[in-house]
Amino acid sequence: MGIIVSVVFVVIAGFIFILYATIKTKSTSLRKYEPFKEWVGKSVVLNKEAVLFKEKIPGNTNGEYPYMLMDSLHPRWQYMDEEKSAGNIEEIVAFPAGTALKLEKAIQYTNGVSGSSSPWIFGTVSSNGNTYKTGYQWGTRDLEKNFYQIEKCWKFHQAPWQDKTDTTFYALPTAEFW
Repeated sequence: MGIIVSVVFVVIAGFIFILYATIKTKSTSLRKYEPFKEWVGKSVVLNKEAVLFKEKIPGNTNGEYPYMLMDSLHPRWQYMDEEKSAGNIEEIVAFPAGTALKLEKAIQYTNGVSGSSSPWIFGTVSSNGNTYKTGYQWGTRDLEKNFYQIEKCWKFHQAPWQDKTDTTFYALPTAEFW
């Protein structure tokens, strides 16, 4: 009887582990991949106003960087008023053009349920004696190129520290299992 109980326990524990490993969000560093390679570790200056938000349910799982930076060129910008009205985000502070941002790391998050990926670049903004650790979701996958399994399918909108949009497509890895 003890052997049967032990086997059942091991099977249940194994099932729970496999379920957790499948569903959990996976991540991998983008430090060595273009275009992040040229930005991580550098201090940049914002060319336009950017706004710092605190999300009720964070879009990234990196608790070290609790804020989200957005600007009017970001693809999600048009939804910010709606998100504020719904109580999903809180506006913290607006940074004027000329504010310094120290870019520290870049991570690709892959959702365990949907399999969708989102690259983030993280950094620190200091303004008016306050320091904010923030993330900026940067990059989208071109669905047509991805459908045809073209490796260089990632495009990047103009970030608030760039002078112009980068029209090059890049290859990024899918986030690793652990």
